[in-house]
Amino acid sequence: MNASVATIDPALDFAPERAINWTPHWHRDVTLVPWSAEGDSKARRAAGLFDADGSFLHQGHCWRYAHSPITMEPVPPADLDPPERLEGRWLFGGLFYGHFGHFLCESTARLWALEHLGPIAGIVFYPKQRLTHERRHYRHLLPFFATMGLTEEQIQFRVPQKPVIIDELAIPEPGFGIDHMIEGRPEYRHYMHTNLGRDIAADGAEDLYISRARLPAKRGSVLLETSIENRMEKAGYTIFHPQTHDITKQIATYKAARRIVSLDASSLHLAAMLVAPDAKVAIINRGPSTNIEDYIAQFTRWQGHAPTRIEAVSGYYYPDGKRVKKRETHATLDFPAVGAALAADGFLPAGTKWRAPAKTTLAAAVAAMALRLDHPLVHHEIER
Repeated sequence: MNASVATIDPALDFAPERAINWTPHWHRDVTLVPWSAEGDSKARRAAGLFDADGSFLHQGHCWRYAHSPITMEPVPPADLDPPERLEGRWLFGGLFYGHFGHFLCESTARLWALEHLGPIAGIVFYPKQRLTHERRHYRHLLPFFATMGLTEEQIQFRVPQKPVIIDELAIPEPGFGIDHMIEGRPEYRHYMHTNLGRDIAADGAEDLYISRARLPAKRGSVLLETSIENRMEKAGYTIFHPQTHDITKQIATYKAARRIVSLDASSLHLAAMLVAPDAKVAIINRGPSTNIEDYIAQFTRWQGHAPTRIEAVSGYYYPDGKRVKKRETHATLDFPAVGAALAADGFLPAGTKWRAPAKTTLAAAVAAMALRLDHPLVHHEIER
């Protein structure tokens, strides 16, 4: 295997409207190196695939954004034990994330190729974390694979911590990601539409509010979301906390929904894959970041029409003295503007008017959030 690190790879040619030009090819005796002798480099993970001659396989790069890979060619450890051999034909799945949002957008991106490969022994991934027991990487996500008919009775899942040699490996292009990749390639969209939750019937409320109110404070959200919950519940909506339900319930719920209102949140990536074409979706921007663009683009492509977009952030709070991470802020919303926008697009009865929370109520919410974060908060204006 080559000992030098390769130059930065070109951008991925990713076009959501264009079919993937890929003919299945089996690379023989591929060595997967999950960790590099010299370690990672900032945000890039050192992990890679090498062919039988020791040449680095650029097809094994992983992508979050189309402009640059998030992996880099690894320098293999010098004192390698005899590698384990994975027998039979395998699909390369990319980088395996334990966080569900990243898992859905990045670790499923090559599953579309299963429709073109025929029988395989399993799917093999790079690990995201160093774990003593490999199975800890993926055991909590086995129910997700099962919703697509991919069970351990049928195929193996591997996320090796040490180099392995694979008899035969197919390395398709990724068909999904975030940012420019969020709309998905046609093959990926077809695979997920056809297989995700294929045996799960719609079961749940037609009017759904997806909440972040019970997530850890560090993940960021809006202040007084429980007040939004109360107002939506009075209007007949069911309040749904996705993280408290198993994947089967989440899928059944999104299939059943006909009106969905939500802050921008990673749970919407799954919802966008499952909601009916005629369902109405409203997304409320929850802070100063631009992440809402991903959800708007995904629903527009997958559903065939754009969701209602609500921009009503009036400011945000963040721990004093710390560099602001936009996705971890706690924003304040213009409640009357949110209510008016929902009423205007048919999510609430015409003429609905929401009152702004009292200053004392907002002050109490800020104090409570500072206590949860164990740090005083300061207010920031929205940059226009």
